[in-house]
Amino acid sequence: MRHKREKIAVISGAAHGIGKAVALLLAEQVKALILIDIDAEGLARTHAQLNEKSGNTVALSVYTADVTQEAEVRQVFAEIRDIYSHIDILINAVGGSSSSGQSGVLTEDMSLQQWQSLFSLNLNSAFLCCREVIPVMKKQGYGRIVNFSSIARHGRRDKVSSAYAASKAGIDGFTRKLAREVAPFGITCNAVASGITLTGRIKEEFWNKRSGAEQNALLESIPLRRLSSPEEQAQVAVFLASDAASYLTGQIIEVSGGL
Repeated sequence: MRHKREKIAVISGAAHGIGKAVALLLAEQVKALILIDIDAEGLARTHAQLNEKSGNTVALSVYTADVTQEAEVRQVFAEIRDIYSHIDILINAVGGSSSSGQSGVLTEDMSLQQWQSLFSLNLNSAFLCCREVIPVMKKQGYGRIVNFSSIARHGRRDKVSSAYAASKAGIDGFTRKLAREVAPFGITCNAVASGITLTGRIKEEFWNKRSGAEQNALLESIPLRRLSSPEEQAQVAVFLASDAASYLTGQIIEVSGGL
């Protein structure tokens, strides 16, 4: 079991939303953070905010890369391994429902490209990053992997596509199976199934486009009567990445306000 200040953590999707919130929380607990995102400007803002918050006490590395692309993922992790002797935590926070441009498109109207785009974003990205860290974690006999699923995986939300629901359900199966594979090596693998979370993107693309009546109806359907903040999702991910969750693996923790 590593001392918390010795740990090295990698976060994909660190420029915005839940991934950024995870980075800000983990900065209090680790020696170094490696931030990955396709958005260079967003990464720069996260980097600056982390430096301000931590007072430069946490080593930060930033990589602009598309984690749906195998070659880019291999290159980034090769560079990480050249710098750091170990990788203790991987948080796969990349994901979304609208990379195809139509978040609620019906299956009969969906192109194969739209289907594949969401699987690449939500599932392939997690697979590619996990594949790179597993040999490192096995060698050191320690690791924490946290993926992000969604309550949409149940297929009960009308505003998201079948591709999004299926890709997030895929995260569940991938997480559970990977957990069994790596458990004998001291590695845990869990997932956070997030409810509707008021990230900047969700606020702009989803929440602000709903009428007051639609907003109220949605809130009424949630037992806690409110939407989640990115920080509330991040807190669960950080717990799963900690030694406090050392006997917890293969679990999908739904963080949905009771929905």
